[in-house]
Formats: sequence, structure tokens, C-alpha cells
Amino acid sequence: MKYKRNKINILALNCGSSSLKYKIISMPGQEELVQGEAERVGIKTQDASLITHTVLGKKRVIEVELKDHSAALKKILDLINNDAQDNKEINFDVFAHRYVHPGNLFSKPEKVDKVVLRKLEETLSLAAIHNPIVYKLIEFCSREYKRFEQFVVFDTTFHRSIPPEFSTYALPVKISRKYGLKKIGFHGISHQYVMEEACRFLNRDIKSQKIISCHLGTGGSSVCAIKGGKSVNTSMGFTPLEGLVMNTRCGDLDLGLIFYIMFKESFSPVETEDMLNKKSGILGIFSSSSDLRDVVNSVNVDPKAKMAFEMYVRRVKAYLGFYSLILKKADILIFTDSLGAGVPLLRQRICEAMEFLGISLDKERNRSYRNGISELSSAESGTRILVVPTNEEIMIARETYKELIKNDTRH
Repeated sequence: MKYKRNKINILALNCGSSSLKYKIISMPGQEELVQGEAERVGIKTQDASLITHTVLGKKRVIEVELKDHSAALKKILDLINNDAQDNKEINFDVFAHRYVHPGNLFSKPEKVDKVVLRKLEETLSLAAIHNPIVYKLIEFCSREYKRFEQFVVFDTTFHRSIPPEFSTYALPVKISRKYGLKKIGFHGISHQYVMEEACRFLNRDIKSQKIISCHLGTGGSSVCAIKGGKSVNTSMGFTPLEGLVMNTRCGDLDLGLIFYIMFKESFSPVETEDMLNKKSGILGIFSSSSDLRDVVNSVNVDPKAKMAFEMYVRRVKAYLGFYSLILKKADILIFTDSLGAGVPLLRQRICEAMEFLGISLDKERNRSYRNGISELSSAESGTRILVVPTNEEIMIARETYKELIKNDTRH
């Protein structure tokens, strides 16, 4: 298909464990024609599953049963087809999927074909929560919507620049090489996007900037050190389990504890992985909820909430200090995603007592922040502190468009 001179509408799909965000983005102008999110997909909750669907700024909410992500996409496409009857602009040419963990098999966005699909199947266990869901959705699109090309954009590509001294694990080299064991890193699509937007907002050259990006979400969270536009270290590792305390993931842990628990509880490897990925983190400490926003609401009355919040904050501060050392002081500190942009108390506590690193938050700016890109640093701060709402779908569209044009130029 020839794209070089034509406008391309890309349907960017961003799967969460129980959600599906989507946008139709017209490239190269980056106009968002349609956006929305299917929520509570494939899970039983007190509230109904729903799709929030916005077309050219007009929003509506539809309650509908969504048994899995394929059912959610089918309903989304039905909505888009209905919209297209009233407005011919509402269409798309290409599917573009965010894929969390390709291991070492892919280093750039790829057009999906049988070979790519077969390789992706080998990666399903690498991100047990996300990869199987996205793989099934790609399979579904290949089977049911054959007329559309599909691309995958990987969460790991941005982190391929991490130098060996930070990406290498202290394991026998023979084992590491055999299985490709090294720090892979995740949330790369988000970290790259907020880096670009922050530098655009401050009118600074990316190549001259030292940045710490805090992607703090209600699911996964990670911190990334960026120098000259390239990732130099990040808190997640070979899998998304390493690093910060997260909603249900434990983050950094004494590995000896794993063997101890497996022995004492007679856990299998599968049971152990399930505990570390799905029953630990905020949920393990607080028990009432895995959402840090619920923790914040109870932090003054519930000792377990206070403990969970302190643990979360201290882990972020530890990485902030480490990466400030690596970068020899950051020029920009970014907070993004649902917790990073949505919880003022979290930003305040993370930045407390960090003046020795040049980080000083303006408390009033922080309290009054509502939305959009905004600066929260005080007049004394040597580091510019920003909230930058992430937009992974735009980044997915940008990277897919580059690949489409590159392929088109070759023919």
C-alpha cells in the first residue's frame, strides 16, 4: 500500500490488563479524530463495563458487557463505523498496537506478518499480565480484519541505549548470553513522549538536557534517567517486576526471600510468580485496594495505608537520588501518568527534602495543578519540575508513521 503522499489515519491501540485505550490519529498532522477507553474489560466489578467514546470533541459513555479485549475492540469498531456514516473523516487505514515486552527479538516497530506473529508468541511469558492480552488482540485483528495492515510498537525500544554497566546483571555470562538476560526496561513509549513534550514546552534542545521521568501509574510505575535524548537507566528490568513498589507488583526484593517462601509455602514457580506480580505491592501491604489513590484517602486514619504510602514514596525517592547521581543533577524532573499527574500529595512527598539535589517544589502550584503541561518548580529550584500528561497513543502513531513512510520509500 502506498502512503508516501497521502494522509494516513492510524488506529492506535493501548491495552491494559483490564482496559483498552484507543485513538484514531491523522498523520502527519497528529490530529486526534477519535479517542476513548474501554474500562473493566474481562473482570467482574460492582460497576458496569463501559466505553467512553469521543469523536471530534463530542463525548458519550456506553455501558456494555466486555468479556475480553477482542469483544471490546469489536464494539469500538462498531462505534467507529457508525460515526463514519455521518462523517467520512472518521476512518482508519492501519492498526498500531503497543506491545510491552518483545525480549531481545525486536528493536524497532514492526509490520505484523506470520513471522512476526510467531516470534511474538515466544514472548508471552515475559510480561505475564500484558503480552498475552495484546497477542490475542493482534491475532483477532489478523483473523477478523485482514484488509488492515497491523504494526507493533514496543515499550522497550527507547531503553536499548542503556549502557552495559547499567543493563548487565551480575550473573554467569554463559547463562546471560544464552537467555538474553539483561535490563530491558519498559514504559519507553511514555518516557520518550514526555521527554519530547517537556523540551518543547521549555524550548530546550533535547540533546543538551538531563531528565528524570517518573511514570507513576495505577498499574505499573517506573523512573527513567535520560541524557541527550537517550535512556541511560530505568527502574524496571528484564521484566516489569523490578523497581518501584507498584499496585500489585513487589518491585525490588531480596531474591533470597523468594526461595525461602517457595520452600516454606511449597509454592510452585507459577504460584510464586503470581504472588509477586498480582498479590504484592500496594495490595499486599494495604490489602483493601491496589490503587494508591485509595491509600491516599485513608493515609491519616489507617496504619496500613500510611505504611503503603511511605513505602511507595521512599522507593521513588531512592531512584530519584540514584539517577540524580548518574546524571550529576537533572535539568528537568517530569511527573506523568495517572498517579504522577493526578495525586498532588504524592508529588509533594517525593520532592520533600530534595533541595540538595536542586529539586524544590512550589507547594501552591502543586496543589492548584489541574491538567495539561505545567511547571511546578519553585523560584529557587535548580531543576525544572513539570507535570506532563502522557499520550502513548500519539507516540505509537508517530513511530508507526515513520515505519510506514520508510517502507513506502523503499518500494
